[in-house]
Amino acid sequence: MFRFPLFCFLILLPVLPAAVGDTAAQANLQAGVASMITPVSTVRYYQQIIDYLGAKLGMDAEMIHRTTYDEIDMMLEQGEVDMAFICSMSYVLNNEKFGGELLVVPQVDGKTVYHSTLIVHRDSTFATFDDLAGTTFAFVDPKSNSGRLYPVYLLAKRDETPESFFSSFLYSYSHNKSVEMVAKKRVDGASVDSIVYDFMTTSGSPYIEQTKVIHRSPPFGIPPIVVPPTTPAPLKEAMRSVFLEMHRDEEGRRILEQMRIERFVATPDSNYDSIRAMLAFIRNSRDRPPEQDAASTATTARGGDAVLFGVLPRDNPIIAYERYQPLVDYLSRTTGQNIELHLEKGYEDVVDRLGDGTISFALLGPLTYLDANKRFASAPIARSRTGRGETFFRSVIVTGPDGSIEEISDLVDKRFAFSALWSTSGNLIPRYMLAWAGIHLEQLGDYHHYNYHDTVAKKVISNEFDGGAIRLSTAQRYLPHGLKVIATSDPIPTGPVVASSHAPYHVVKSVQQALLSMKDSQAGREVLEKLDPDLQGGFVAASDADYADIRSLFNAIPSTCGIRCHPDISF
Repeated sequence: MFRFPLFCFLILLPVLPAAVGDTAAQANLQAGVASMITPVSTVRYYQQIIDYLGAKLGMDAEMIHRTTYDEIDMMLEQGEVDMAFICSMSYVLNNEKFGGELLVVPQVDGKTVYHSTLIVHRDSTFATFDDLAGTTFAFVDPKSNSGRLYPVYLLAKRDETPESFFSSFLYSYSHNKSVEMVAKKRVDGASVDSIVYDFMTTSGSPYIEQTKVIHRSPPFGIPPIVVPPTTPAPLKEAMRSVFLEMHRDEEGRRILEQMRIERFVATPDSNYDSIRAMLAFIRNSRDRPPEQDAASTATTARGGDAVLFGVLPRDNPIIAYERYQPLVDYLSRTTGQNIELHLEKGYEDVVDRLGDGTISFALLGPLTYLDANKRFASAPIARSRTGRGETFFRSVIVTGPDGSIEEISDLVDKRFAFSALWSTSGNLIPRYMLAWAGIHLEQLGDYHHYNYHDTVAKKVISNEFDGGAIRLSTAQRYLPHGLKVIATSDPIPTGPVVASSHAPYHVVKSVQQALLSMKDSQAGREVLEKLDPDLQGGFVAASDADYADIRSLFNAIPSTCGIRCHPDISF
């Protein structure tokens, strides 16, 4: 079983009145997680500890994911959560800004410290940090101590910044994604959490075999569990007791062993003084604080003055401009960035342009997001709500106006039109809908893929094909023209807006905030009314966990399938 160290994620819990005696019970425990390792493992292993805490505190538990440390820190500061597993640098900043307090820390291999590990490809000639001048480098997160602060500190000691020292740099938002990028030579070097790297080493990760360590930092205080000052003292002590006693409980011990944690212990605030010293040195060496990312003055990689926003070519270009240009114009006005709509011919082209930094942002479908995240560490920053306020949409199977086909089983030996190969609603989900009805591709008379959902609808209406698969919102436009819906899928999570790993973080943050606040202003609501129906409800926070079920569906397709009816990749 593949296991990951717990403290590398952020787990957040709200106020739990049931745990403190006199107050009334709260119905639900919300636990947030920022995935700094492969998000798949977050869902797989971290639900256990969340359920354990909920049981001990007498509450139902719900896990909430966020992509970045900054999102979690904002939730803490705003009182949306009352406790968090956070990065060491985040703790120092939160303690300074609003009085975040230590609760407990994990003990791993008898220690409560860890290191920043600088790695390069094993075949490279780089032997020291200085050798990385003029190269490409992967940071993890702007608020990561081991994944960003320490190498920036090393640069400050050399009177350098990331902009002046590296030819380019990016953010992976995941320690093991950074390792993978070095292993695949997508970047020349990276800085990662030592415990993550050591774990990947002992577990036989093939990516570790392609890398080597050129520098390891002095020890730092391990990422802690913290509480804001608003958490009631009785609750604080109740939660501390659960963690400190967890290793004595059979169920708790089993969970800790899976998380590679020996126990939770108390630790003094002074363990984080070395991080404070690095922050102070960097602040004194330049005019802006290190937590305001060094990329804040950089331009988007390969983008010049324009920040390109891509969309999937599921609609013809005229419709695409009608439905997405108002959104891009709004983002430009709100963020002050020169953001332009960018169209590509194919789904894969959009993902590839995210990967090379040509496109800074893109509105993807679930399947193309999984591809962009796996290949290029593109991070989800928001996802849409439909005009009905739902965070899901549906795929439909449609037929023409003659009425001869009334249910899916009637499609045997018939001509069928799918949307693009990489389309979730136009290919992946309909494939399953057909299969669940006992129809596999070889039982169709003929089938073909078309990029645009509108094309599929028109082909079916004109009787060139007997049936087709498209989004429900597209089908609704063609119902007056004789298109008929004979089957509707289960809910599919709306696709995310993702950020390229090359995009400057200050731009990522400003675009994310603009999206999440659209529904709150009259100007934003007026723009939403002009957009695709699947976007008209505004945007909500997104994370990889939103697409876990789609990942499972895709990975369940037999590897022996030779029909080439789906992309040849696994997530």
